[in-house]
Amino acid sequence: MKRLIIAAAIAMMALPLAVKAQSVVASKSTYDYDRNSLSDPAALNWNIEECSHGAIKPDVQEKLAKLLRVPEASVRREFCRRILTAYARGAISYDDYARFMGGGGLAPSIARALRTVGSSPVRPQSEKSGDIVLPASAKMDSGEIFKGTTIASGSDGRFSVQSSRRSVKCSGSYDLRDRRPKITLPVKCSDGRTGRVEVTRAADLMSAWGIVKLSDGSAGRLTVGKVRKQL
Repeated sequence: MKRLIIAAAIAMMALPLAVKAQSVVASKSTYDYDRNSLSDPAALNWNIEECSHGAIKPDVQEKLAKLLRVPEASVRREFCRRILTAYARGAISYDDYARFMGGGGLAPSIARALRTVGSSPVRPQSEKSGDIVLPASAKMDSGEIFKGTTIASGSDGRFSVQSSRRSVKCSGSYDLRDRRPKITLPVKCSDGRTGRVEVTRAADLMSAWGIVKLSDGSAGRLTVGKVRKQL
């Protein structure tokens, strides 16, 4: 999973300082896509962790520590946690984001997010330290939508998605030692349907796309992680 565009953009900013106009402001659709992705606790936790490793200048770290009211050693993680949690909850509007990234200064919703201690996002029970968790979704030709996650742990991988139309779950597993760019995975659903997923993976294995075919004749398209371009 790559760090989300909005998350990276906000995380790279020195919020207490005057903000210079940025060259890239994500579109409203991209902003909404990222926010929806972060509604998954696994994706939110992953992005907080990635964001917290970003570089920060000493003077900025000192000012953020005062604003956040935390020790300087905790600044990066707490900054990322508050911003991304607020973003996932819809507390940072697109207008405020665009204003901030366009050089319009610290927007009210971003200022509130930084001053709100809140609580840490829930860590999924299935997620262990070191696991790689990616959001997964499939849109079927019938209009049925499946959403869930893939979890890579050690040499084992598994995926689980749930239908938007009824409480049906589909799942499967795969071997992480198989590094081929194209693989076919069996899938089994709780309503008795079976099928396969034909997957094409990005070179870094952090995103994928493909086709889903189920035994009832339904078919659809799958995306894993943040797919920007399907080749």
